[in-house]
Amino acid sequence: MSTCFTKIRFYFLIIVYSLQYLFLHLINLVLHPDRYRPKNKVSVPPPCLYQEEYGTHQYAKLARSKFHYVEKGDRNNRLLLLIHGYPEFWYSWRFQLKDLSSYYWVVAIDVKGYGDSDKPSSRTEYSIPVLVEELYDFLTAIGRKKCSIVTHGMGGMVGWFFMHQYPDVVENFISISSAHPLSFIQEMTLNRVPNLGWYYFCQLPYFPERDVMKQDLIIFERMFSRLLNSKRGNVTKQDIDAFKYTFSRQEDWVGPINHLRTLLRLMKRGKMVIKKATVPTLFIVGNADPYYSLEMICKSSEYVENFTLKIVEGGGHFLPQETPNYINSLILDFLKMPEENPLFQDAETDSSLFRKMIGAGRTVVHSTVNYGNNVSKRVLGQSPQNYKIMYF
Repeated sequence: MSTCFTKIRFYFLIIVYSLQYLFLHLINLVLHPDRYRPKNKVSVPPPCLYQEEYGTHQYAKLARSKFHYVEKGDRNNRLLLLIHGYPEFWYSWRFQLKDLSSYYWVVAIDVKGYGDSDKPSSRTEYSIPVLVEELYDFLTAIGRKKCSIVTHGMGGMVGWFFMHQYPDVVENFISISSAHPLSFIQEMTLNRVPNLGWYYFCQLPYFPERDVMKQDLIIFERMFSRLLNSKRGNVTKQDIDAFKYTFSRQEDWVGPINHLRTLLRLMKRGKMVIKKATVPTLFIVGNADPYYSLEMICKSSEYVENFTLKIVEGGGHFLPQETPNYINSLILDFLKMPEENPLFQDAETDSSLFRKMIGAGRTVVHSTVNYGNNVSKRVLGQSPQNYKIMYF
């Protein structure tokens, strides 16, 4: 696919999906105007945002941006940097701040445009080179030259590219529900990403930011619906209020939407070639996560030499909050394993995903699991019991 054709297709789909979304919003505005009126705005920060058990609030002022972050643990320990996804903020890592700080100096950053970090309105401020360089400057500002990184969701857009750009800085990389951006783009090109039209609609100014504000920020009830009042639920009404307070103004959405715009605009560049990263990488994904397919996982493995996959049976998208104890144990297990695993020292060299998981992984979790009905049926088009993934 030529670059010229890619750009034409890109702008054509923006027009098509934007007209579709705008038409639907116009109908809703006429039939249900109350959905677009602000209600019950959370104007006072919920107490949970300032609980000491989650850490201390700090700021790092860089040349062009100011970053807010929450830290916990001994600063003499190795740094574990946590990068949240969309639409979240540092609070999504509250369980990791509380539990992992016994072993690491844990820093949960508010990504640029989110929370209490600076929120520039210009789209150019959210380009990949700018985001990656500022993350490097942030590490310098807090006095570190090396760290291990954990990303979730859209936070992987910065994390993956940072790992490629600065492999000597990243000791270990853990991606939770966060496919490699280029694998995500490839799936979008093939129209195999849920809510594909939303990403194209987000290329418009103003309207996407306005859209997410509707119905009293109902987006957060929908996001955490499976975590509210359920066995897997570690999200409370106060937690929902914390998200609504943080994203209560329309300008609070400019940064998050700009991150989506940046991701999609990678499509305009056509095929990108990136050198494989040598950083040990752990990919954690739930087999009930609606946003990621088996193809996306397989393609993500192609960008690293040392790839380990862990599938969480029944896990959804927000794993750090859904099953925090289990996720924390996986993180600690991966970070603390010895460099060489004697069990697989003599494994044959093979470029396949499964051999890489067996021969290159540092986390030893002996299991054979069914990837799940939803993914295997959607991706493979065959009976799920006939397809299993073995991971170590």
